Amino acid sequence: MSHQTLSRLLHSIGGSAKRREEGQELGVTAKDDADRTPKGRLLIGKIGIGLFSVSQLARKFRIVTKVKGESYRLIAEISLRAYSEDDSDDDESEADDSFISGDVLITREHTNDTSAHGTDVVLDDVKPRVRDLLRSADRWRSVDEKAAAVARGDFEFAATIRTEAPVYHSGWIADLGVREDGADILSRPPNLPWGASDPAGSRMGKLMDAVEREFTKFERPDLANTLDTYLETIWTLALSVPVGYVDKHPFELTSDASVRLFWISNETRGQAQELDLPPGKTVRLAVKEQVKGNPDLLDGAADPAGGFKVTLDGVELKRPIRFKFIRTERRGLEKTMLFVGRYAPNLHRVDRNVTGGGLELEGYLFWNGRVVPKENNGVLIRIRGSSGALFDPTFFKYQISEQTRLRQITSELFIQRGLDAALNIDRESFNFSHPHVQLVTLWLHRAIRQLTNKHKDLSGRARENRRDEEAADLRSAVATYAETVWRSHRGSEPPPEVTISPDVFRAQEARQQGYIAYSRHEMPSLAVHQSAVRTDRDSRAKALVQVLSAFGVLDDRSYEEQQIMIDAILRIFFEMPAQ
Repeated sequence: MSHQTLSRLLHSIGGSAKRREEGQELGVTAKDDADRTPKGRLLIGKIGIGLFSVSQLARKFRIVTKVKGESYRLIAEISLRAYSEDDSDDDESEADDSFISGDVLITREHTNDTSAHGTDVVLDDVKPRVRDLLRSADRWRSVDEKAAAVARGDFEFAATIRTEAPVYHSGWIADLGVREDGADILSRPPNLPWGASDPAGSRMGKLMDAVEREFTKFERPDLANTLDTYLETIWTLALSVPVGYVDKHPFELTSDASVRLFWISNETRGQAQELDLPPGKTVRLAVKEQVKGNPDLLDGAADPAGGFKVTLDGVELKRPIRFKFIRTERRGLEKTMLFVGRYAPNLHRVDRNVTGGGLELEGYLFWNGRVVPKENNGVLIRIRGSSGALFDPTFFKYQISEQTRLRQITSELFIQRGLDAALNIDRESFNFSHPHVQLVTLWLHRAIRQLTNKHKDLSGRARENRRDEEAADLRSAVATYAETVWRSHRGSEPPPEVTISPDVFRAQEARQQGYIAYSRHEMPSLAVHQSAVRTDRDSRAKALVQVLSAFGVLDDRSYEEQQIMIDAILRIFFEMPAQ
């Protein structure tokens, strides 16, 4: 930044020069387009409060910036003050009732490297509480407290602590900063999903692999149980910034992805159009060739500025979203479904003061048997490639009950024009009374209806094809009753398929094939030798699982915890084998 740009930034917090003529004069925006950077990338952000967001992490920080071709760099040392409505304790309170947000000292430092350019923000004094949050201090202290209780034989107290150590973490220093010798020694070494020799570009993929492997323990693995706060922060940042995907953009998928492709209709009662995805053709190209009007899907296309790259502590950030088939039931659909669409309503006849300007978006809804991790379930809104919010599992308050199907959808909407003004000042939520939010909501809900209708149709056809096979199965009364309970609560959604495996290893194999699988070896109520008794108990156990699933009792519980619960219930009704 030049000294004019830096001065403008520091003196006008809350008044961004972006997307204004002033920004063109300061070199923030392109000379011929105030909506783009000088190199042609769409600008991100608008209000100009990003500087204040740093105050959530540290009160003191430095901005070091240099313009290419100049023989000096500028250094701004900033100290921010906490806002208080009660200034009775402020010795420097102003008689004119003005608010002093902080102090800044700007110096200039000579450099011989005239070709260098860029800006660094250096946090000099991170708040202790922020540091504790990032290193999961509260969690680790609870884990240590539980371990200490077990060590002294206080199992009753230990049982009251439900906190578990994260599977993957950056390590733990219990006595950080309190040792007399000044040394900080790891109480627990880090357990990272990548090795020291792994390149930065592969580490996000390994982080995703680690989270996905947890589905042998949980039906819907989540980040909270798997990662510590530090690794979860990396994941969240990767979702927020305008970078590429861990594997590939959904518009670049080909037939190798085992996906059925549909084009979303913008008509009120329209139906999705299925498109062919021949070998070698991408989704982007299939839409261009087969959809009326030959629309171009622009998101994920070549960046005129050469791409956006972010590296954090040796990890190149990439969007942690994958588009690969994960089966949930042995006889379910054999492919994923990808619904894509464009929406640019004609608002020219409506007063701009009413509409808030034009609106354009592209988007996709990806149906999969299982969304891993569960935090990737929902819709995520990207404005010009970036997002301040995470996935919204309510899909903008979708009201129709489609519990199972909604939990199987990942969706992103790429806003290319509009909606920015509908963002609340926290940049994480939307003003639902804004016309753009209402239009986006209508389009999204219409797209969901088209997906669920198509899924019901395809699932119905699959059931018809399996009718002879199912008719040959011996259906017990208890199994039939369990399915009746399931359908009364979940409608046409297929009930989960449950199996009882001989041991843990084969139970994990069955889970990879889409079953809810339990280990007979770890459930004494099912460990009986008589064949007839074992068959009856297995049937009742499977029915019990379906009934509990229908009421959501098993949601977000590990398979281990589910086994303990099912076994405890069965023990109440069955005579236990001799111990």
